[in-house]
Amino acid sequence: MPVATKKIIKEVRSLKHKKFRDEKQAYFAEGIAITLSALENNAPVRYVVYSPELLKSEVAYRVLSEVKHRIPCYEAGAEAFQTISGRDNPVGLGAVVGYRDISPESPELLKCSKFVCLDGVKSPGNLGTVIRAADCLGFGVLISGESTDHYHPECVKASMGALYTVPVARFDTADGLKQWCDKHGVFLVTTSSRARDDITRIAAYPRPVAALLGSEATGLSRDILESGESQVRIPMYGASTSLNLAVAAGILMYDIATKPRRKVGG
Repeated sequence: MPVATKKIIKEVRSLKHKKFRDEKQAYFAEGIAITLSALENNAPVRYVVYSPELLKSEVAYRVLSEVKHRIPCYEAGAEAFQTISGRDNPVGLGAVVGYRDISPESPELLKCSKFVCLDGVKSPGNLGTVIRAADCLGFGVLISGESTDHYHPECVKASMGALYTVPVARFDTADGLKQWCDKHGVFLVTTSSRARDDITRIAAYPRPVAALLGSEATGLSRDILESGESQVRIPMYGASTSLNLAVAAGILMYDIATKPRRKVGG
């Protein structure tokens, strides 16, 4: 296989920064599982970089031999690969993957009946974990406000390949997200530790439905919280008074996914 040039290594290294990701409309997905998932799910992989000195997976080599005729696969030395890696102990495999073009009006998004929405989420690791859970539970993901980039390396890592299959759309503001829900008849559930309804007392949710969570630091603004057609909280049974955002989102998604569907107003 061809050797990765200095230009290729430099390009991959630049994708650690949002400015260059946006310029190239691409990101670096690093790791065996996440790279193989990209290839298996027909993600827009531009090329693969691997290091024979680091990569020890027979499965990975078998897949590379199958895809090398349609996707460029570049060989890099261990030292060069370490400069593009975001890990302390890189496994020697990654792919440069193009952005998915998911707008709020994309058919891929609109066919979803369940959405998890995050306003002002700052942690890329939390965001990636939510996207991974959304994949497991059949949710689309809506992001609003000054949220972190869902192509941030830590988000990509935490998503474990879910970025290839889960539709993720962004809104400038939570108000814009609310307007989108109104336009498409999506029942909006807002969340707060002070909300009036305990999720254990909710028998069913309408469809389509969206659960909106705020940042761990500030939560949702009063206006956005009160704009929800239902306002819910997760009950706490121990000494802690709050949950990690990704944990809270996972609980809400599971609650919605496993409870019966009801008609709006029912």
